[in-house]
Amino acid sequence: MISQVSDVEMVRRGSNSRGTLFLTTHHLIFRENEPSKREVWICYPILALVERRPFSSFTGFSALRLRCRDFAFIALHFKTDNDCKEVYDTLMTFTCIRSVEKLYAFYYRPGSLERAVNTWNFYDPIKEFERMGVGKWVSTWRFTSINEGYQYCPTYPAVLVVPTSITDTVLNYAGKYRSKSRIPSLSYIHKLNNCTITRCSQPLVGLKQNRSPQDERFIHAIFSTTVIPNTYGASQENLIADARPTTNALAQTALGAGTENMENYKFARKVYLGIDNIHVMRDSLNKVYEALKDSDITPLPPNRELLYKSNWLKHISTIMEGAVLMAQRLHYFHSHVLVHCSDGWDRTAQLSSLAQIFLDPYFRTIDGFIILVEKEWLAFGHRFAERCGHLASEKTFVQASDRSSSQSNSQQNFFNNDPGVKYTAPVFHQFLDCVYQILRQFPERFEFQERFLRRMLYHLYSCQYGTFLYNCERERREANVDTRTQSVWNYFVVRRKEFLNSRYKPELDQGDRGNDAVLFPNPKDIKWWHEIYGRTEEEMSVATLNGIGSTATASAEVRNRHNSPNHPQRHHQHQQQHSVEERSYHRQNPTPKGRPLSQISTPPPNNSDRHNQSGTSVQSTSEYDYEGTLSSFKEVANSTISSWTTSIAETSKEWANAASPYLQTTTSYLPTSSYVTDIDSVDKVSNFEDGKIRAEMDLASTMYHDQITSFAGDKTPATTC
Repeated sequence: MISQVSDVEMVRRGSNSRGTLFLTTHHLIFRENEPSKREVWICYPILALVERRPFSSFTGFSALRLRCRDFAFIALHFKTDNDCKEVYDTLMTFTCIRSVEKLYAFYYRPGSLERAVNTWNFYDPIKEFERMGVGKWVSTWRFTSINEGYQYCPTYPAVLVVPTSITDTVLNYAGKYRSKSRIPSLSYIHKLNNCTITRCSQPLVGLKQNRSPQDERFIHAIFSTTVIPNTYGASQENLIADARPTTNALAQTALGAGTENMENYKFARKVYLGIDNIHVMRDSLNKVYEALKDSDITPLPPNRELLYKSNWLKHISTIMEGAVLMAQRLHYFHSHVLVHCSDGWDRTAQLSSLAQIFLDPYFRTIDGFIILVEKEWLAFGHRFAERCGHLASEKTFVQASDRSSSQSNSQQNFFNNDPGVKYTAPVFHQFLDCVYQILRQFPERFEFQERFLRRMLYHLYSCQYGTFLYNCERERREANVDTRTQSVWNYFVVRRKEFLNSRYKPELDQGDRGNDAVLFPNPKDIKWWHEIYGRTEEEMSVATLNGIGSTATASAEVRNRHNSPNHPQRHHQHQQQHSVEERSYHRQNPTPKGRPLSQISTPPPNNSDRHNQSGTSVQSTSEYDYEGTLSSFKEVANSTISSWTTSIAETSKEWANAASPYLQTTTSYLPTSSYVTDIDSVDKVSNFEDGKIRAEMDLASTMYHDQITSFAGDKTPATTC
């Protein structure tokens, strides 16, 4: 192993600097030479990919390219191949460990400010549920100690809250019908009407369509804890929200699980929220990383086509849409919501947490947000160690000779298919991204700013603190993390002033009985969280349609143009929203049980273009003019072709300057199969008059390749439009 290498060149965003590289037990440190002596620290668990490039006689160096989980991309150049290899081997030794207790959290010694506080007991479940009224003005719920020793459900917290009418005997029988014994348990009581959010795992229905009278009685008791008086405007329709797509939920019956048979739960309605599983989300983030992968060697924007194809914004929008529906059910329709996915520790935590942020301004403060993460994520057993992959795999380390065309994609993935990390997924990352969207839409309603979320994402992977280690409350208690490590909340509490939002106006949340405190963000207004990528909003925008900032808003722009009264092929798009005025429509047109979310949303009663007075749809789906929509897409896309080509032409010389060290090296430095090493030919890229894009464009990256060949060549819009 090696501990220090002198005269190393670091490249980041196309900017070069020289200095000394240090390798400690837990960090890689690069210290720049005089006069700045600036230091860059990288903790080993945050490394997502380390790629070693061989020595090249053209450039006179060998290189390591580092891709980090916090979206930092760095290249290190060494004068000798031996130094590069030794650093590569040392990084692998320090990063690929087999025990959680070797992580930095068990060795970290904080400064005096953090030593002065102890936030391990920041969250007290008794106090938090008493704040909601349990044991005080709410008598229909009680605490139970059935899981005190984690024998009943190893992945649940020791303190659970259940309906007063349900005994522990019923709980014992009901637990056998829910996956991992994760029974319905209280998460939140809405102070306006005492309606609740409860969470659980999927039922064990199976192919034989099993049922449990105890489970049915349990859920009926939950929905009976409040009764809305039979007065004008009151409409209570309790909801079972299955977070999964319909096909995924039904497919689980073949594995002995499944979803509720609503014939046995006639007192409620079920909706499928259509949120994809962890494998789809992992692949989506992989595409985002691929779009950013050349951020070390070039300052150019990411590959926007890959950003579009990642569907990351679409997934964020789907999660937000489900959480908004849950919050609306509680607030507007005075109804209870029971939410679950498969095991109830991923999508369930996302939806429950977001709905509570919408409904309760306390969770929009720094202290309240910490309590929310402790309650919904840490206590209820989100599998942080498994989802974050804190113990890295050796497949994180790749040598250039290993990058065969058939394996290059899988080897470059942020999350790979190694058996040890095949269940990794950016679940908590998506939750923080959703909170960012709410903060962006309501900047005056949060005590904390965006950097608070960004630092939390960093410490999710840094393993500097013990809070996010292990998979559940039981494992953390058995490992005694509260006495052997520091809490991450120490970091945020002592630096509270750094994370305060100067635009925060708490008086906006002081309305009559909380009506003014409730937020309902627009699930379609989703943009890239550009700060975590180290980019500007313009760079991250999927600007395929007149420079519009996000995929969702781009699609909306096309719909708006097509819906214009002046458009020759106008169509009427179903609007998915709920409001107080729509309650009467719900009562007149009940939705069949088990219907997908896209069908349970109610169209505005006054939409005379699409519905007649009885609420019956005038235009059927089969009459939708797909050719007209396609022509609208082409119309908008064609209007941006000239601006695209001009922009690319202007940046070609900038690209050439940034990428010149790599253009002169061997072909192993670049991801494509055929190259031209004549750097002077790069200037020809700016010549668009003959409609040809020369092969030299591949020399730096594939960032603009697909867009240029289609837009500048034959003037036809790309398929992404």
